[in-house]
Amino acid sequence: MAGFPAAHCRVVASEISGNDAYVLLDTGPPGGTYLYGGACHRENGRWFQGGSSNAPGWSPTGDDPDVGALSFWGDAPAGVETVRVYLDGAVVEAPVRNGIYFLVKWRVPVPIEWPNIVAICEHGQWKPESTEGLFWRWRRQLK
Repeated sequence: MAGFPAAHCRVVASEISGNDAYVLLDTGPPGGTYLYGGACHRENGRWFQGGSSNAPGWSPTGDDPDVGALSFWGDAPAGVETVRVYLDGAVVEAPVRNGIYFLVKWRVPVPIEWPNIVAICEHGQWKPESTEGLFWRWRRQLK
């Protein structure tokens, strides 16, 4: 969080796996959201930042440059409680907290196919998701 004004830098999600971590920050102004994620690693009890970006992605971790952390995150429309994500041939669920979904998969190679949202749970009801679904219509409205 070094380098960001305290008023514009809040941790919204994080996950730790051994000596690796991924931290998702909101660096937007109060009342606005601007997500910024970063991979971190621990050495001798201290945390250091690795790769970071304003988009989800893949970052190498540990000593093996062929495996790393895959992050998948973003804003969710109001009322969406969970998203189902197709990832590596399986469907996994990521809860929505404070309007943000967040998922990290550790020690994986660079993905051939990027994760995608296949369903959303909105107000307790699961709905299939497509490029014309509620989530994507909402995302286009932001642009």
